[in-house]
Amino acid sequence: MAGTGANGRQLKGGYRATGKAVQLARLLYTESVRLLDLYKERESFPQTAVSGDHLVSVPRPAPQLPAGERVWLVHTALGQCQGLLDRAIVLEDTELGLPGDKENTEYLSQRKVVKERLGHLLQSTKGLLLDGGGTATVGTGQARTEEPDGGLFALKVWIYRIIQDVVYWTNMASETLPMAPMEAGNETRKMARNRRKGKRVGRR
Repeated sequence: MAGTGANGRQLKGGYRATGKAVQLARLLYTESVRLLDLYKERESFPQTAVSGDHLVSVPRPAPQLPAGERVWLVHTALGQCQGLLDRAIVLEDTELGLPGDKENTEYLSQRKVVKERLGHLLQSTKGLLLDGGGTATVGTGQARTEEPDGGLFALKVWIYRIIQDVVYWTNMASETLPMAPMEAGNETRKMARNRRKGKRVGRR
């Protein structure tokens, strides 16, 4: 099964490989929501979302895009989430001194789970993609990584927004991946029909 997008990106993973990625995305979404809840409790943030643009700069995958393009966007966004989360962890540990705080044991454990599973999901989505030349596609693009310059509270809000983006994009992955193999197969069959039709027209 291979569905080709406008930029030559294809899905190489079949239903089995995609199914594993979907399971991982759904599990990671649940784990990310839990991490955000723990962060809210620890920093006494309100239950409503923090306003502002997403730090991840990837646009939401539009339904009209080919399946390969939408999975590539999700993969790219997850890569930016990973970079932001890694930076947030460094700043939390150095600026907020979390590793030595016994009251944050559950939060630190949950943070580690999310970090590890995010890396696994990123590899899984990479494994579903091929470029036009038959090689694995690697997501590119830069997140909005400007670190806050406004004291500890600004830093805490910035970390909150990072976790919020992880929640958003793991949910997006769980919504985008399930239908991708079927849609990619339909796209491939449609392209084959169009090629056959074009050949018949050319012979007339």
